[in-house]
Amino acid sequence: MQVLDDQKRLKIIAAAAELFAAQPFHKVLLSDVAEAAGVGKGTLYIYFKNKDDLYLSVLYSGFSQLLDQLRETIDQNLQDPMQNLESVIRELVRFAYQNPHMYELMRAVSWHQVAKHAEWGAKRAELRGLIESIIRQGIEGGVFDDPHPELTARFIPNLVRSVMIESSPAVDQYTLVEHILRFTRSALTAKEPKICLEK
Repeated sequence: MQVLDDQKRLKIIAAAAELFAAQPFHKVLLSDVAEAAGVGKGTLYIYFKNKDDLYLSVLYSGFSQLLDQLRETIDQNLQDPMQNLESVIRELVRFAYQNPHMYELMRAVSWHQVAKHAEWGAKRAELRGLIESIIRQGIEGGVFDDPHPELTARFIPNLVRSVMIESSPAVDQYTLVEHILRFTRSALTAKEPKICLEK
């Protein structure tokens, strides 16, 4: 039985990510991936069942890295819900700009296909849970006003994803982050109750 090498697997995933981002899924050949990764084509089948499995592994790897980065950022600032939420948005956009191929891949992914993989569901739920916990902390502290934090926790990652997929290449990272933050602050900031004074 052959011993699997994590570094080799990651090298294959990185090479595949570049190829899938550069051309449509159906045009990427496993032989091209093997060549780009510097391994034999047969080696790919030791690590991945088929091209679909490799494709989903590329997406999952990027998503896992993103979530690890978010947790690390949030762990450094546990006191301020607004700052934590802003950190999540900044990290989501930063990751998108540093890894544009991931969003190109996500543009074409079939979520029905992804849903078959339990790891994906768990990671997506982990991201939603992280955002929801930040919002609930803000509600408890009177910083946020949100009757459905579980829904907002779904909106935020998809807002960033949609903007990245649809936005013009001319939009710089700073402008995009600030606009998303402005929108989110406006939607979540607790409003002071209006006092009606009788004449």
